[in-house]
Amino acid sequence: MRIVGIDWGTSSIKAVEIDSAFGRYDIHDYREVEITPELPAAEAARRLVESFSQTPHRVVVSMKSSLVTTRNLHLPTRDKKAIQSGVPFQLEEELPFAIDDMAYDSSILSQVGQQSDVHVATTLKKHLAAEISKWGDIGIDPDVVTTEGWALRTLVNRTFSPAIQDKPLLLVYIGATSTLLYLHWRGFPMVCREIRWGGHTLTNHLARKLGLSFEQAERTKKDPSVLQESHALGLIEILGDAFEDLQREIKHMDLVCKGVTHETLQSIHLLGGGSLIPGLPEMLAKKISITVERINPLSALSPSGVTFAETTDAKMGVAASLAMTLVGADKNVVINLRRGEFSKASKGLEFNLQSIQKPLAAIGAISASFFISMGVQHSIYQKRLEDKDTQLKRAMSGFFGSVSNSALRTYLGNPASLKSAIQKELDKNRELARIFGPNTASPTDYLKNLSVSIPKDVVVDLMNVQVGAAPDASGDSPIELKFTSADPTAADRLAKLLAPKLLDSSKPTLEEIPAQGKEPKKYRITLKGKAGPGGFVHE
Repeated sequence: MRIVGIDWGTSSIKAVEIDSAFGRYDIHDYREVEITPELPAAEAARRLVESFSQTPHRVVVSMKSSLVTTRNLHLPTRDKKAIQSGVPFQLEEELPFAIDDMAYDSSILSQVGQQSDVHVATTLKKHLAAEISKWGDIGIDPDVVTTEGWALRTLVNRTFSPAIQDKPLLLVYIGATSTLLYLHWRGFPMVCREIRWGGHTLTNHLARKLGLSFEQAERTKKDPSVLQESHALGLIEILGDAFEDLQREIKHMDLVCKGVTHETLQSIHLLGGGSLIPGLPEMLAKKISITVERINPLSALSPSGVTFAETTDAKMGVAASLAMTLVGADKNVVINLRRGEFSKASKGLEFNLQSIQKPLAAIGAISASFFISMGVQHSIYQKRLEDKDTQLKRAMSGFFGSVSNSALRTYLGNPASLKSAIQKELDKNRELARIFGPNTASPTDYLKNLSVSIPKDVVVDLMNVQVGAAPDASGDSPIELKFTSADPTAADRLAKLLAPKLLDSSKPTLEEIPAQGKEPKKYRITLKGKAGPGGFVHE
């Protein structure tokens, strides 16, 4: 995503383009167009935007601090809806104009327990409408209209560690006709005010001191080497008195800092074209007894470690900070005054029909091929489904025998009903097979297995057998066998042979039958146990 921050100044229009993707970013380009009598501000801004190789995805601009009021509210809730509804009531008591004339936005900076610290930026609707109209006149509809203070907050949070921010610090952006003083503390934008003092003030002072025209003095200010022979200390020696207003405002901000943070200023950081005057940081530090140094915003923000020219670094600070408000996590908390009735209109993309005729023709051809293919596939699958339905009807007629067409349609439309009917038919056939099928547990089969199990050399008479079960009986059947034999040895062999072959058999009994008449003495053998379904003999 290409994000462009544009700083509309009084002497030039500056823009920084940042390429942001997947949480990473890079400073892609920066531009500056001078404002001259021949090139007014609006035309300079239009030319600057047209100079970019691609149309940016997002444009971020800011309103002048003189048109905006900001404050930090401490609210006893962390509910976002309660905060959104509570902010207008807080503002209504503090602002000197009606709530209906006000445009505002808020951002939650921190939440501890049930307490929330909220930063609020407010302006009059007429000022915001004029700002949006100003950009609209040159063909730009900005996505974000924020404040200069919020942009500088983003710069500080990106370039200074939390340890440095633990003490208040002051950013001083010296522009051509005005200077911005931004007080920052622990990630919070405390105060941001604009004063009518800037680089042109110094140029006018220099022109009076040296008897030069404004243009000559401006060139001398940008290249002070010509003063080395007449003024050994350079511009600082000549411009010393011109900085009194700035010093007074900085001291005033120190008092404000003590009032709102109960801390003294830790350091002052200069940026902007006016900060490039040699010896300025040292002179201010001596006058106000606070550490003063220049910062280089572009070089500090560059993730690749690229060092930019000193002049570029000084001038592009606000433009770069504006673009950074939509990079990373900052985009979720950005102050954007384009809310409610001032929200960016949802405009459709304006197409040149002639330029997209070929892509539209290609899309049409692809769409036609797709729908034809879907129609052919539908026809093929429909035919296959009809064939399968016919096969299924034949199979059901063969299984159920005589079945009506309405029953077939019911079965086809309700698989659960078909499954139930098939199960009932199978159960009926199983019952018939059990009744009319062969009895595998009949006494005849038991006798057959018995005769096979007794060796030929064992001569016995089977006197009594009780064995067998009904066809539908389940499990093992009881069995009782009684034999007689004249040979006691044969009786013993028979008992040993058959007893292990019965299930749960009891101990065989052997009885002696006395001789009667001509009948010799015999022996009776009785075996009891259980026989399995396929015969009483079990291996």
